[in-house]
Amino acid sequence: MITVQDVLSAPTLRLTSMSGTAGVNNPITAAHVSELTRPRDWLQGGELLMTVGLMLPMTESGCRDYVRDCVAGGVAALCLGLGHGLPYQAPPAPLVEAAREFGVPLLIAPDSVPFIAITKWIFSRIAEEEKRALEDAIELSYQLTAVAAGPSPLSGLLGTWRSVSGSLCAVLDASGGVVQLSDGVDAAFLQDAEDQVGRYTTRARGWTAFGGAGRRELELHPVRIENPLAFVVLERSADSALRHASNVLVSLLSLELERRHVAGEPERQRRAAALAQLLRPGLRRERAHQIASGIGLSRDPLQIAVVRSTPEAVADLTVRIGSALPDAVLRQRNSDIEIAHPESAGLADLLSGVAEGCAVGIGALVPVDALAVSAMQARSLVAVSARLGRAVDAKEGETVQLLLRLGSADVLSGFSTAVLAPLDQLEPRERVELQRTLEEWLRANGAWDPAAAALSVHRNTVRNRIDKVAALTGRNLDQADDRMELWLALKARAVTPSTDEPD
Repeated sequence: MITVQDVLSAPTLRLTSMSGTAGVNNPITAAHVSELTRPRDWLQGGELLMTVGLMLPMTESGCRDYVRDCVAGGVAALCLGLGHGLPYQAPPAPLVEAAREFGVPLLIAPDSVPFIAITKWIFSRIAEEEKRALEDAIELSYQLTAVAAGPSPLSGLLGTWRSVSGSLCAVLDASGGVVQLSDGVDAAFLQDAEDQVGRYTTRARGWTAFGGAGRRELELHPVRIENPLAFVVLERSADSALRHASNVLVSLLSLELERRHVAGEPERQRRAAALAQLLRPGLRRERAHQIASGIGLSRDPLQIAVVRSTPEAVADLTVRIGSALPDAVLRQRNSDIEIAHPESAGLADLLSGVAEGCAVGIGALVPVDALAVSAMQARSLVAVSARLGRAVDAKEGETVQLLLRLGSADVLSGFSTAVLAPLDQLEPRERVELQRTLEEWLRANGAWDPAAAALSVHRNTVRNRIDKVAALTGRNLDQADDRMELWLALKARAVTPSTDEPD
């Protein structure tokens, strides 16, 4: 990195500063000549901006506006050329004062040093630094490559990177779980890394490859783009050699993670075949436990989840889910991914995040010899999940409302109105009274006393009201079909309530 002090110290340039030590550590990234009085739009930041002041209004306000504009453009320093045939033979006081006011280094170039000499010197130094950085990066890449060929590539690569660069690095799986950490990784770094992974996997609005809180800026590198196998998260460095070498680090880590995945394919196939046996109906309990223990499913009970993907994405998604659920056993079945997993309170949320946009059905928690039942439930719930647009678990309550939500609002409203229309014609007070009585009576399975207790009325009052409902609707409430029709109508009315109901 070239600084203003480096330029001042160059014996061939013989520049002097009119601003003392202000800004001498500013980095210089380029040299630029301009006689514009408003050069900001032509700057990228970090320039040594050279001028002879040809168009510059040499007044206090004119110089202040000029320097302010240069500061807004991000200049590292200003350089004024003096000498024979130039507008100024000595530093103008208004420009010197403006530079001091804004803390911008003002350098003076003597008549014998043309701007082209300063430009060539700066770009020559930049080229030398880039060459040196590239050589350092190549040397560091050789070290990393040698470590990658060793017995412990992941830990070796992260350890070498930490010792050489001083930067932290973490390798996380598809769900943000830790695979490997470099020394010195603290809770704050890990939280930032997990947040970056979460933002990537959910494609949060405004996501970028760089993030982190406070002074720390992190780089996130997914191993595979669409359905990442893992993530490499490291501190972003300002050193160009480390930036070059970080690409090699990420490549070597990615190769090792891919190698591990490929090496584990035979074992995954064996576990998938064993899961297929466990999902067969009628498996004896002893045999089921034997098979489950052989593939690491030692916990009992278990549950089955099914994720429906597409033929093009199912393979990558299987890998991603496997990384997110290391304790699970997976089987790919056409476009479905069947997952055997111990009960997890966050399983639905995790699968919804990892398999975003896919239908997810989750069976009940069952003994290992009854996994076929859980699988049947999960498969049947996939279609329900596709309709509802969310994961559906067999243990969810309100099954009737779940089924009702599969219909459109118009259909449900039409059905409930058709069944309850005779009651809707009553005065609001009587209508609500009869509907509440009917609902409590049906909930009590036709028992008079429990319904009366729930309504705080006499059992004869309940009987009279139910008789009136039967007469109005034409239903025989001794018949299960008629009771169910009224029950479904009430539930449909609850899902799509009428807007004219009284408070």
